[in-house]
Formats: sequence, structure tokens, C-alpha cells
Amino acid sequence: MFKNDIEITILVTTLVILLLVCGVIITVFIANRRHVIQEVKIARMEADYEKELRQAEHEVQERVLSNVSRELHDNLGQRLTVIKMHVERHKIINAGIKEQIDPITADIDSTIGELRQISRSLNSDFLEKANLLQAMEDEIVRLRKLGTYTIHWQPGDEPQLNKDQRVMMFRIFQETLNNILKHAGGSNIFITVSPGEKFVLQVKDDGVGFDVEEKLKLAKGSGLNNMIKRASISNIKGTIESTPGKGTTLTFVQI
Repeated sequence: MFKNDIEITILVTTLVILLLVCGVIITVFIANRRHVIQEVKIARMEADYEKELRQAEHEVQERVLSNVSRELHDNLGQRLTVIKMHVERHKIINAGIKEQIDPITADIDSTIGELRQISRSLNSDFLEKANLLQAMEDEIVRLRKLGTYTIHWQPGDEPQLNKDQRVMMFRIFQETLNNILKHAGGSNIFITVSPGEKFVLQVKDDGVGFDVEEKLKLAKGSGLNNMIKRASISNIKGTIESTPGKGTTLTFVQI
């Protein structure tokens, strides 16, 4: 009888211990699950906040660029036009100096044309109706005039992007070309826009290249990081491929 009591006590004690262990395991599991859910919520909130921040930065940038564009067009453009009118007036009054003044007039006309083109590229309103490929073409024409790079341009069909996406990709395209001019040190730029329903832009140079992982860790890589993050706002994925001495390729694909 005593032996049976001991066995029952051991069995009950074992069951209680097992129940306690199970309880602890379930409690830990629930706590971990809640912790994971909380971390996911925090991560989503941070992602949403960063997206909103990038969008706000983009909107502020566009407002600033639009203001600069208007200032260039309305102020400097008018001043150059007035200067041209004075020059033309002196050409009429002093017919003998026409040959000497004609090159000045030509330079003023060229400057006015360049100013209008720059003003237009800074103001995103023209992308409301104009297509992205034409805007890119205008940038390429302007870059070719510098004579620094040979540009290989292969446009595809006009991509089906909304205005915000067109503006975002045009600004990133401008920034990409500017980075190449400043840092690449190459001779050729290859630009392709793949045909098809999804937008795919690839910009490649044959410059000095760099270690992507190391570059993105440094402060100097913040511009590239920001470029990729800004593209993601418009549901466009950006990737960077580069090797020291073998150039750099930036690819942007519509998600």
C-alpha cells in the first residue's frame, strides 16, 4: 500500500512538473510571438515613416527645382533677351560693326537656348504631358555637347509610368549621368530602355568602377543609397553592379 502511494505521488509530481514545463514553454512561445509581432509592427512603421520622409524630400526638391526653373526662365531669360535687343539695336545704328557683333549675337542666342533647356529640365511640369524618353533624349543631347563621353543610346517604347514615376526616374537619370561625369573617368556611356510592359532602365559606363559593398558603407555612398531608396518609393527596384577598373552598371526595374 505504501509502495503504491509513493508511485502515485511520483506520477502526480511528474505530471505537475510536465505541466509546469509545458506552461513555461507556452508562455515563452507566446511572449516570443508577441515580441516578433511587435518587431514586425515597428519595422513596418519605420518603413512607412522612411517612405513618407523620402516622399516629402522628393516633393520639397521638386518645388525648389521648379522655383529655380521659373527664376531662370523669367529673370535670366528676360535679361538675356533685353541684352540681345540692345546688341541688335547697335548693329542697326552702327552698320560697320555688324560683322564684329554677329558672333556675340550668336553666342547670346545659344545661351538663351541652353538656358531654356536647363530651365525645362528642372521643371517637372513638362513631364505631365511629355514622355519620359523625350526628356531623357534632351538630357543626352545636352551631355553630348560637352564632348566628354561617347553616349550609346538605345531607347525602347515609352514605358507605362504615372507622372510621379516619370519624374522620379528622370531625376534619378539626371543624377546618374552627373555621377558618371564627376566620378567615373571613362569614355563611353551605354543607356538602354528595354521595350515591354515593365520599365527597365540600364545605365553603364566604362570608368574606374568601385567596390559596391565598401562604397555603400562609406559616407560617399550615401548618394547611391538615397537613389535606390527614392526609386523604391515609386515601386522601382534599383541595383548597382561595379568592379574596380571595369566600370559601373545601374539598373532600375519597375516592380
